[in-house]
Amino acid sequence: MLTNRKMLWLLFVTAVSLVSSKAFAQYDQSYPGFYTPFTDMPVEDYDFQWFAPPITEVYGQDGIDPKTGPFFDYHRFYVNVSRGEAAPNPSQGDVTWGNKIDAGWMSEEGHGWLLQTLHIDGPQVAEANVGSTVSVGLNKVWRLDPYHNGFWVEPMIGVRYFQFKDQSLRVFYLPITQRPIDTQRFMENNMLLGQLGARMYTHRGHWKLYGDIQVMGGNNWVYRNNQDNTYSTGVVGAEWSLGAAYYLTREIAIDINWNTIYMGRGVGRNPFPSSGDQQESLFMSGVGFGFTFHR
Repeated sequence: MLTNRKMLWLLFVTAVSLVSSKAFAQYDQSYPGFYTPFTDMPVEDYDFQWFAPPITEVYGQDGIDPKTGPFFDYHRFYVNVSRGEAAPNPSQGDVTWGNKIDAGWMSEEGHGWLLQTLHIDGPQVAEANVGSTVSVGLNKVWRLDPYHNGFWVEPMIGVRYFQFKDQSLRVFYLPITQRPIDTQRFMENNMLLGQLGARMYTHRGHWKLYGDIQVMGGNNWVYRNNQDNTYSTGVVGAEWSLGAAYYLTREIAIDINWNTIYMGRGVGRNPFPSSGDQQESLFMSGVGFGFTFHR
């Protein structure tokens, strides 16, 4: 037989369950697939007409809706990377090249997935700015109802792994002879981040104008080449871009955009143990050229 206390707990749990299920159901109507994120991918319905004439009508008018199905974007980036605080002329930056790939799927129900990868090999300015960057992020994306004049917004939430390796101060000079010695010192930042953002776009004739922004925060495990000086710290950052794509066919476009990544006050860049637990920043910004394939 249930005691009064057990009965109260049972009523409380039942009430919370009913309220939560109703709230979850309402939330899932606004963001379909939030609790059941996977959906069928009807590849058999794809017509493979990559070179069909481009759609030039405005999205949201005359029954023209944004594309569904698979998508793939590639950009070759010419990017400026900031220097660390201990490097010569720390207010300057140095340019290098990188590659960015976005791929994913948007279902006809208005939700999908976005995988983002970035690799920047450089810069290679000895004793001033030597580094490399690898980033991999996975986002759940929703497509909201259109706004005025065919303006669309796709909020997203996800996780990202971001690694930045700094080797700027690896060269050491002997005190008397000033002979340089490559000590192979480096700092390796391994960031695990949660992120929240949105993609925005509109379609006019052959052109698609778009922008996106993501804010991120998490933990950075900073590894010096001296194991005794490994530490962790919090880090926050953001990424944003503006771009334009010109559709040559229904599904293929050439694309140009401006992309910026900023990590604030949580990045380690000085490999010498005397520098302690650092709270430096990292700024990368540049222009990308590439192509898009959108179903």
